[in-house]
Amino acid sequence: MKTKFNQSTLKLTIVSAMVIGSAALSVCTYAGSSTSTMNVSVSVGYSCSMDSSPMAFGAYDGFVANASTALEATATVVSTCTSGAAALITMNAGASAGSGSADAPVRRMTAGAGKYLVYKVYSDVARGTVWGNTSPTGVALTGTGVSQTLTAYGSVLAAQPAAQGVYSDQLGVTITY
Repeated sequence: MKTKFNQSTLKLTIVSAMVIGSAALSVCTYAGSSTSTMNVSVSVGYSCSMDSSPMAFGAYDGFVANASTALEATATVVSTCTSGAAALITMNAGASAGSGSADAPVRRMTAGAGKYLVYKVYSDVARGTVWGNTSPTGVALTGTGVSQTLTAYGSVLAAQPAAQGVYSDQLGVTITY
């Protein structure tokens, strides 16, 4: 005996089988459950980053305007350290340094061979503490996790008989943590 299926009956049979099969798969029963914990951790070490702005003094006149008054300027040193990190920011003697100690270096800007202007960089607005290259003359800080801005106060000493030219120097600024 031949059974005759028409196309719509065949489609209905296939769709019905798929629905019943997927319903059977979605009705899962579980026998029980178990709970545990997953430990999650990370290690954060001390870290610091730092940047500084240029110190631009402008025009110097050792015979009139700066005959008795130093030419002054400021720059900023911005550091960000991990909260609680102890840090020390120091400045070296510069690329054109004269004789002196690392604690209070004789810093000089140069405009070429034999042309120098002596200047100082201080860590206080009163310009009483030279910002040097050692622990006693560097600037200590404790990290807060956010940027901290320090001001460097510069002075080109008065009454220097400087030759004409554009004077410059480059200081190394270091943060140790």
